[in-house]
This record gives sequence, C-alpha cells and structure tokens, in this order.
Amino acid sequence: MFKPRAQIPVLHQGTGAGTAIATDTKTGAQKEVVTIYKRNLEDVKFQIIQEDDEFDEDKQEKEKEQEGTITGPRGVEMLALAGKSDLVKGVYEGGLKTWECALDLVAYLADQKHNYDGQKVLELGCGSALPGIYVLTQSNTVQVDLQDYNDQVLKFVTLPNVLLNTHVRPDQQPQDEEEEEEEEEKPEPKEPRAEGEEGEGEEDEDEEEEDPEPEKNPADGDFDNVELDLPDSDEDRLALMKKVEAQSRFFLGDWSGLVDLLGFKSNEDKYDLILTSETIYAEESHQKLYATIKNSLKRGGKALVAAKTFYFGVGGDILSFRRLIEQDGVFDIKVVFSAQAFVRREILELTFKA
Repeated sequence: MFKPRAQIPVLHQGTGAGTAIATDTKTGAQKEVVTIYKRNLEDVKFQIIQEDDEFDEDKQEKEKEQEGTITGPRGVEMLALAGKSDLVKGVYEGGLKTWECALDLVAYLADQKHNYDGQKVLELGCGSALPGIYVLTQSNTVQVDLQDYNDQVLKFVTLPNVLLNTHVRPDQQPQDEEEEEEEEEKPEPKEPRAEGEEGEGEEDEDEEEEDPEPEKNPADGDFDNVELDLPDSDEDRLALMKKVEAQSRFFLGDWSGLVDLLGFKSNEDKYDLILTSETIYAEESHQKLYATIKNSLKRGGKALVAAKTFYFGVGGDILSFRRLIEQDGVFDIKVVFSAQAFVRREILELTFKA
C-alpha cells in the first residue's frame, strides 16, 4: 500500500507532530511522556503524487466519458485543495494533518492507565489515528477499528502509522549491515600529542576541534527522521497485513452508513470505547456523528470527544454538540480534560444514563 523506506519523525507537541504529554488536568503538572511514531507529511505527499503518476490513464479517460459518473479527487487534486484549506466539505476533511486535540486525547488516555485487554475500541474520523494507536499499543488483545472519510488518508497515513507503532517500530528494528560497516570504518580517535610536539601541516593551535555531534538513538526518541525498511515481497507484505488485521479493521466513508456496515447483532458486539477528535467543526455533521456514537457504543461503555470550543470559519462548537446530546436525553456528559489556549480545548466523556 505504501513504499518502503518511508521517512518517519517522532512527534513533538506544539509542532503539529510530536509526543503527547500526559498532564494532571487540575495542576497542569507533567506526568508522563508518550512517544508515538508518525509518518512524515512530506513523504505522504510525495507518495500520493507518485501514485498519481502511475495511474492508469486509459481508465481515467473511460471514466471521463461516462456521463453522470461521480469520482473523488485524484491525489494531486486533493493535495492542492488541502494546501488551500484545512478542509473542503465532502472532499478533504483534514486527515493528513495531526491536530492538537488528538494529542490531548492521547495525553488523557495515558493519564488514565486503563486496562484494554479484550476490549473493542473505535476511532471515528481517525486521520493519523494517534489516540487509537496509543490504545493499540497498550494491549495484545484489544481490537481497535479506525474510520476516516478519505481513502488516501487511510492508505497513506493511518495504516503506515499503525505499522510504525506496532509491528515495525523504528526503535525495535535491527541495525542495517551498511550502518554496521560504517561503524567499523570510523577512524579511531587520535592520541594526544606530547607537550611542545608539533604536527606536520596542522592548523593553528588556537583552533579547537569541534566535538562530534552525538549519534541519535531511535530507542531514546532523540531523532527527527529515520528510514524504515518494509517487506519487499508480496508474500511478506501479506503476512504483515494479517498481523494488523488480527487487531484492527479500517472503514472508509461517511458516518451515515457505518452502523449498518458494522452490523451489530447485540449489545456485546458494540464498542467499549469510542474515540474522536476534531470532528465537530461543522454543525451540520453533528447529528451523523452523534447517531454513530449512540448506536455503536456498548451499554456501560464510554465515548471521548476531543474538540475545540469553537471552530472559526466553519461554525461548529462544543456548545452546539452538547445541546444536541442533552436534548436527546440518553447520555450523561462530563468534561474530563480542559486546556487553556487561544481557543480552549476540551474532552467530553459520554456515558449512558442509568
């Protein structure tokens, strides 16, 4: 689905890609740093363009000839739209970026120290899927399903990020033979000269040699980018995907059809935890999002909705979403996290009324 040797940065909070920092919501004191790996956005864009270059032109021409055919934008078109706006209704919903509330949600989950063994979790509008991925890394028996509106986002962002944090983590990869050879070929440090001894052709004694830059260690999280080798053969890639499918499913499309697609037969088939972040930015989508949460959440489970209190230019806000839930009278609502910023950010916890 994506090319080997992808560039992956470690996430840094505040830069749009970084480690989430768990904090005490009352005092703001830092409690824990959670490292999550995320594919480099520039690498994603490069592959989308590359895939478009390999697109079957004959097939494209046939599609153009079919009257009434409605197709989504090609990758390059989507990138152009994404460059002009954070979202384009019905086309691009912002999934290529990592938003602040996703990091808030990771931090909150890390602070809770919950046992996810045997549970079912769903992340709606997942994008880079950091909250869902965090949960996935906490248990070998949890099931985490991921949904997004755009196929390019699932293919080039969500799935690679799942792999990076589970089966092909950069900090758990063996060192390349080339890197080992380079280590062996490094010159040995020079022995210090005796006092008064001069070296032939040496530079001014007053010039101090610069200390070599310390090597970055992926296991310590102290690097910006790494190159990751993925399986080359179809057989090995299929085996890798089977490992992913053992704990995760990926759903594409609008929320309105998701519940029917999931096909719940009983309350036990539903999810113990539903996660979503930065998905209430448009008020017209509130009803579909709420209905999906309401009809997919198990009795006794909870949903966590991370969002800004207001979204300028698109009209969505937490107050409108809360009003919709309160009017339905099905859920209790509690603010479990709040971060003061230019626009305040909150996490709402929804649980079924007794």
